[in-house]
Amino acid sequence: PSALLYKAMETAKAQEADILIADTAGRLQNRKDLMEQLKKMIRVLKKHNPDAPHATALVLDATVGQNAHSQVKAFQEMASVTGLIMTKLDSTAKGGVVVGLSDTFNLPVHYIGIGESVEDLRPFNARDFAYALMDMTPEQQSQAS
Repeated sequence: PSALLYKAMETAKAQEADILIADTAGRLQNRKDLMEQLKKMIRVLKKHNPDAPHATALVLDATVGQNAHSQVKAFQEMASVTGLIMTKLDSTAKGGVVVGLSDTFNLPVHYIGIGESVEDLRPFNARDFAYALMDMTPEQQSQAS
């Protein structure tokens, strides 16, 4: 992964790209070898730019519930997480842990996933999320406002 990231950084620089997104999917906080790979990837980024990474979004599965706290803590220590993306909010998970994570770790929630396609990734809106958490209909929402 680090060699691929190094090549991606070289290509991004050569093309004068403004943004490079590196997906490190599959990292598990309880797998030391995978977390060490992540640490190495960050060192590689810093060789190109000492300020990198400029932003680190942690994508969490809403169905893991309170286990998300240990995940955020581990990734925060390793990769300086700057924001959250919560997925699988279309399943049985309500995603109530989102509020606790944001508050505990002082992190913004950037997006939520409510399905499996890219169109199902939506910007996070705290008001809409709160109403959805309480299963409020649009009529109930307008009465509450």
